[in-house]
Amino acid sequence: MAISTNTFTIGASYSRADMITQLESAFTWLDWHDVCNHTGIITGCVDRGMYQDDPLSATTYEYFYDAEQYTSSGVGTDASFFMYRYYGNPNSVYVNRPGYGYTNGEYLEFLPGEASIKGVGSIGWGVTVFVDNSVAYGTTTNAFYAKNVDSNVTYPYGVLRHKIQDNKKYGVTYRAFSAQGNTTITMGAGPWFHPKDYDLTGDGLGPTDTSTTRYTPRFAGDKYLDVEWGITDSYGTENTNPKSSRFDGQGNDHTVASSNAYQLDLNVFRSGIDPNFVVLSYRQPTLSSTKLRDNTFLTFIPHNFTTDVWDLDNVWLGGITEIKPYTQESYKAGLDFHTYPYGSADYPQYNKRCAEFPYDRFNDGIKTQYTSMIHDAPSSHIYDDLIRVYNRDSSADVNQNAAGATKSVNPDADYNAVIKGIPLNAMMIPSPYYIPDDFVLIDFDYASPSTNIQQGDTITISADEVYTVITGCYNQSGRTRGLLFCARKV
Repeated sequence: MAISTNTFTIGASYSRADMITQLESAFTWLDWHDVCNHTGIITGCVDRGMYQDDPLSATTYEYFYDAEQYTSSGVGTDASFFMYRYYGNPNSVYVNRPGYGYTNGEYLEFLPGEASIKGVGSIGWGVTVFVDNSVAYGTTTNAFYAKNVDSNVTYPYGVLRHKIQDNKKYGVTYRAFSAQGNTTITMGAGPWFHPKDYDLTGDGLGPTDTSTTRYTPRFAGDKYLDVEWGITDSYGTENTNPKSSRFDGQGNDHTVASSNAYQLDLNVFRSGIDPNFVVLSYRQPTLSSTKLRDNTFLTFIPHNFTTDVWDLDNVWLGGITEIKPYTQESYKAGLDFHTYPYGSADYPQYNKRCAEFPYDRFNDGIKTQYTSMIHDAPSSHIYDDLIRVYNRDSSADVNQNAAGATKSVNPDADYNAVIKGIPLNAMMIPSPYYIPDDFVLIDFDYASPSTNIQQGDTITISADEVYTVITGCYNQSGRTRGLLFCARKV
């Protein structure tokens, strides 16, 4: 089955805001914007009950990062609060998750243990909330859940509300994209997002007063499960904030262009076998190049699948997988599938509720390195940590004796298949997902040297099997040989 593809173009001299709008258009074409209309999000609380309900102990300070409501006098849902208690008394209370559907003056109650010490005599607590009804977050049209692309905003951003699976507690993943430069995008993800932007025409990040939301917009959730930082940690609400220069995402900044002096294309490749599988790739087609990676940049897969390995009632799907060509083609030609198993953190262990986290408990990266074996590498370079693509060519694999005679294996043994059934990352066992068979690896050998293979070029296996190049790596000395990641066009 053939893929579908589309190109979203912004012209030379594009702005950072244009980069966010470009992404929004791509996700609109994919129909990935979950349509919703959230009003009544909590922006603060009052009457928070300054009483002592916990027995005194040696523990002076107690922190509750994500206290969820037990009952409500209204119909609002899904809010949570950060509370810092000092000798039992509520000292600071901030809105963590804003929820939706609340009304001003609504009273929320919490069970013992949600923001108090579980034990004899412990009681719950309650707050009265105030809300923002001035803006509806999300949309009835196909667009970002939240965004700010005002010309006076230094780091414009957009947030995708991405529904992975219906009727699951963590079935929705929020994906934030921040244009941190004219050539870079920072991405983050999480199960909740606070969309309130207090300064729609500038760089302001919101109030800092106790009983407010504190520095929004930002990702929200429980510390070390959903986010790395607590609300009162140093820069805790900036590191999760796509509007901030301190925004910490998946792999930090990703290069998408050489400069904004050239047209920037965002090419989208969508599987015909599994329409949830998509590859996005940035390219500057007018930028001069001698090889593919000169003008093709970030190529990545946002994770969008269900699996028997986990249940989204318990964990949230947050990762991405980037496909990177090697940069030392002179001695090895291959592709690095690099999976980021977290949403917004320095290390995976700070996003433990992220479904992909257990694959990288040691924080040493999840990288599968596929290497072309057609290209002969110098003997000084070792391949013991690389995955090799099987290839046999009787015309090249010959032995020559002292008398000049040559021998080779029977040509019937020749093998150079299009490689299908690729795991999302071969370092992840059991594999949570296999890439659909309309996306493949092709190990190739072209007789002419210095051939400049580009994204969008085609490889014809037969009349009804034609592939388009997405990214790749190849050596151009003597011949042009290497490894390509392709999608089936015909």
